[in-house]
Amino acid sequence: MSLKKATPKAVFEACEQLELQSSAWNRDDVRLSIGGGSFSVIDPLIQAWRKLQPVREVAPSVPTDLLIQVATMLEQQVSDYVGEIELRDQEREATLLALNEAVAENLQRLEFELTEQLALSQQANHDLEAECSRLEHELREKAQSFLAAEIKLQVSEEATASLSERLKEQQAFYESSLQQQKQSQQDESTRSLELHQQQVNQLKMESQQQLTQQKVELVDAAQLSEDRLMRLLDQGRIELKELQRSSTEKLEVLSREQQTDKQLVDKQSHEINSLEAALQQSKLDTTQLVLQYEAQLVLLNNDKLIIQQQLTEQAAEKDGLESLANSIKQLQNQITNDQAAKGVSPK
Repeated sequence: MSLKKATPKAVFEACEQLELQSSAWNRDDVRLSIGGGSFSVIDPLIQAWRKLQPVREVAPSVPTDLLIQVATMLEQQVSDYVGEIELRDQEREATLLALNEAVAENLQRLEFELTEQLALSQQANHDLEAECSRLEHELREKAQSFLAAEIKLQVSEEATASLSERLKEQQAFYESSLQQQKQSQQDESTRSLELHQQQVNQLKMESQQQLTQQKVELVDAAQLSEDRLMRLLDQGRIELKELQRSSTEKLEVLSREQQTDKQLVDKQSHEINSLEAALQQSKLDTTQLVLQYEAQLVLLNNDKLIIQQQLTEQAAEKDGLESLANSIKQLQNQITNDQAAKGVSPK
């Protein structure tokens, strides 16, 4: 019905009427004007009409029948074109049908293959279920062994905890022992320092007393002696000054040794604080320090003996000076007696 409506004559007349309206139009307007038709027929006729317009402009006297014949020829060509299109559609449908058959065969083959694979999969699934049952049995056995291992682990943890408590107790005991030893070493160091200080003070007092006594004795002897005795007394004073200087130097040495001992004690305290973890090493260091203190006390005793020896020598020199003074007095008395005897004799 649409092909009968969309004849070349009807399409050309509709195009001419739309063109006379002096407004833009398209194939929809042409289709509406002729009352229907297929666009595959209308479009080629519209294009043919547009191509024939230059001919109408150049030769307006060309009969319309000629144009209609040309349009009929065009219609025949369009009909042939439509036939070719339908033939191509039939070929396309045949191709699609063949493709559908091939697809159906492929689907049937795939269905058969999938059925076989399904059977194989079911067999594999059955095998897997049997394997799963075996693995579950092994898993239960392993769970039982794991439970036994957990029990053993718990027992070992309890034993470890008890051992840890014993180690903590032993550590506390060792720390308390180390603290007590540290305190005893500090007390011993303090006592040694105090004893050394007392010995130094005692030596100072003895030296000062002896020096004071020697000064008094030398002053008394100087008052009783003459020039020679004065020279000897001056010499004794010089020796006394030297002795005082040497004693002062000894006291300074003792003071420096005391300071050294104090620094050593401080150093020992720091070493004790830093070596609390090495108890055996601390004992060895303490023994070495005690030996050093004993050696220093021996040195101090030797210095004390030397000072006492010097004081003894000074006492001996004092006795010699006193005997010399007595000899001088006897000599003076003898000279006086001689002079007195000579004075009496001439009278």
